Amino acid sequence: MPRQGVTLATALSRGLRRRCPCCGEASAFRGYLKVVEVCPVCQTPLSLYPTDDGPAYITMLLVGHLVVAPTFLIPGVWNAPLQILAPTLVGLIGALTLAALPFVKGGFLSLLWYLGMKRAR
Repeated sequence: MPRQGVTLATALSRGLRRRCPCCGEASAFRGYLKVVEVCPVCQTPLSLYPTDDGPAYITMLLVGHLVVAPTFLIPGVWNAPLQILAPTLVGLIGALTLAALPFVKGGFLSLLWYLGMKRAR
């Protein structure tokens, strides 16, 4: 179901770059995670798309699989002292989560835009 001649791949690509999924010209965010009310270029009302908790869950799922699963596969981890292992893992998980969250939210916003899933007024 292409929207305004935009394919899903194009919309997701724009969203993952934190751009407006409709035009790809302007930023879809005015801060770290705050979605702009309306795209300044194409006037798409981006704030109508509910990007509340979905991006956080997806980010936790991704980071968990990228950090925790490989950690258990590394033999040296089982012998590492907890005083070193715990802060290292918490720091790594925190840093990756904070780095990935805005991009995942952009992709989530673009998916909602593509599917036309607006917030009820």
